[in-house]
Amino acid sequence: MTEKVKKNILSQYNKYLQYRKEVERSGVSFTEEMNRLAHFKNKSIQHKHHFGRKFAPPRFSKPANITITQAHRLAKYAPLIQEAAAKYNVPVELICGVILQESGGNPRAKSHAGAMGLMQLMPATAKRFGVKDPYDPKQNIEGGTQYLSWLIERFNGNIELVLAAYNAGEANVEKYGNKIPPINETQKYVPAVLSYTQAMIDILIAARNSETLPSHARKV
Repeated sequence: MTEKVKKNILSQYNKYLQYRKEVERSGVSFTEEMNRLAHFKNKSIQHKHHFGRKFAPPRFSKPANITITQAHRLAKYAPLIQEAAAKYNVPVELICGVILQESGGNPRAKSHAGAMGLMQLMPATAKRFGVKDPYDPKQNIEGGTQYLSWLIERFNGNIELVLAAYNAGEANVEKYGNKIPPINETQKYVPAVLSYTQAMIDILIAARNSETLPSHARKV
């Protein structure tokens, strides 16, 4: 990934944060959207909300495919995601992106390295953020979101470094001069989460604008 591409991602993400504030002011409920989207059977959306103009967030990544299984899982935990997002000021789509990449929405997931639950918390991270049961969805989402919030502040909102640190640890990011560490897993992880995040943005925007679902979300 070139420096030009990295700067563009950071710029677009910062614009996206401003867009999120606008969405929040509109009163749109993420929980309501996810529960409704998870039960759609056709390719179009007839949305009951009507806004004065179209929402048009910036794009910072190519979207990943979201399956109906993943959508149902996110819908199930949407209230917890929305609660944690509001509490720690982290966009819901970013939390969803991490969940989808880390566990696919499976609360019982465990990695070979010992990471646990929806947001794949390592034992030390869970303890650090007060998570007593990493397999409890509420505790896991709150702990993972709190960690994301802490990383966003530490790396001044640089979303690539935040995700790299979430995967490889903040010490590794700093070790390599505040750059994505040359670790194969981390190099793949960052764009993967961004792709899922972009997919969630596209899906929710299509719903809010009463538009046809994007191609990567037509299974939802």
